[in-house]
Amino acid sequence: MIPHRVRVSEQASARLKYLKSKTGLTPNILSRFAFALSARDMRRVTRSSPDLQGQEFNAPTLFGEHQELYDLILVRYVDATGDGRDAAAIIANHIENGLHKMGHVRSLEDIVDLK
Repeated sequence: MIPHRVRVSEQASARLKYLKSKTGLTPNILSRFAFALSARDMRRVTRSSPDLQGQEFNAPTLFGEHQELYDLILVRYVDATGDGRDAAAIIANHIENGLHKMGHVRSLEDIVDLK
């Protein structure tokens, strides 16, 4: 179910760049945290940005060696919510939503304390 490529919004790209400067974590790692933080609620994501013109990730880069785990999370989310949108759009929306939830992050220690 995981698409080969996922593109996020320009706003999400800017937020990832900012968080990288504060935490030292790369955008793909930060996106993993954001996706998991949003998807764990198992509620349909309504936060979306129509401009998916930001950074583009290849699935192996975005999810790394744990791609199968993220695929299972995505399948479970779709089953629980009935969200019929394109998988790339769902992932991009979860990243956007998760980045919003990470608004307080200013250091690597804040990432460790995410709940």
